[in-house]
Amino acid sequence: MKFRQRTGWAFSLLALLLALSLISGRSALHSFAASCTPKLALFENSAFAETPEISARAELEKLQRQSGLSIGIFSYKGIGLLLFRESSFAFRKLLFDGNSTNGTVSRDGTEIALLQPMSKPSSVVVVHPDGSDLRDYTGIPRPAPMCWSYDNSKLVVGIAGGQIRVLDLKSRLIQQIPTEGSSRVSLVTSQCWSPSGGEIVFESSDGEVFVYDVGKENPVRLTKGTEPTWSPDGSWIAYRDGDTYYAIHPSGEGKRKIFHRTRAVSGLYWSPDSRFVAYVHEDFFALDTEFYHLVVRRLEDNSEDRVADGEDANCCAGYQWVVNKELLAEVQSATKPN
Repeated sequence: MKFRQRTGWAFSLLALLLALSLISGRSALHSFAASCTPKLALFENSAFAETPEISARAELEKLQRQSGLSIGIFSYKGIGLLLFRESSFAFRKLLFDGNSTNGTVSRDGTEIALLQPMSKPSSVVVVHPDGSDLRDYTGIPRPAPMCWSYDNSKLVVGIAGGQIRVLDLKSRLIQQIPTEGSSRVSLVTSQCWSPSGGEIVFESSDGEVFVYDVGKENPVRLTKGTEPTWSPDGSWIAYRDGDTYYAIHPSGEGKRKIFHRTRAVSGLYWSPDSRFVAYVHEDFFALDTEFYHLVVRRLEDNSEDRVADGEDANCCAGYQWVVNKELLAEVQSATKPN
């Protein structure tokens, strides 16, 4: 009997130690797996994360109510912000007389860079959303795509002939970036700047992704691809190769596939926290008729939804994620019937 009592005590102690070891082991396994998980910001904590209980659009609706998070565009309708709940853009006309048809909204929603091709074909106009503080920057022939730096101090502008120029809004100095000659003008996206403001990413005329150090004036080839965009944490550059989206470190290392989408027609537009992306998808609902959808995707679980269709969803709109509760309220108010 004594032997059995000692054996039961020993087995109890052994079971306790084994349980503690298993708990410790699971913790160590978690740490090991996390250290081995590729550090794409959007997936950083997703290896052992539970699937979110709400859809991507439901979460974006919540974030929009809390912080004013939206996706901004500028068109002939004026400045537009995406209302996730309604799955459509709300627009407000700028309060000045112009003939603007294309432009780009800054990340904080306080500035708009726009084009007036009829009255000012060789200028970029910068203005506040209420139409105030209008500034005219000349000497940029036939400007097309544009990209705001994070601090709103500079603009990257693509121009006809495949050239790219950096415009310093304070000094008005214009720096030309060496690129190969081309008739294409879609060489930069609306998210081309690094968060530090020292580098930009662009697509060359022959479909290669380059990083350019603005200070050192040094272009470095990364990979084959189109429509590159720089993640807000600075760690990744997304680009498209056919119907597949990839991400790569600015150093050229760590290439990985993000997802595949048949008939994807735009770059990936990163949300400020790098958890969501937006992109444009081309669909066919009738013979020889093309139709576009703006889609948002939460990368940690690939939950996605269409959030805009038709003319407000196109490959060249220059979308930008915007956080500005005041601007959102003003745009929503402007669309309400009197």
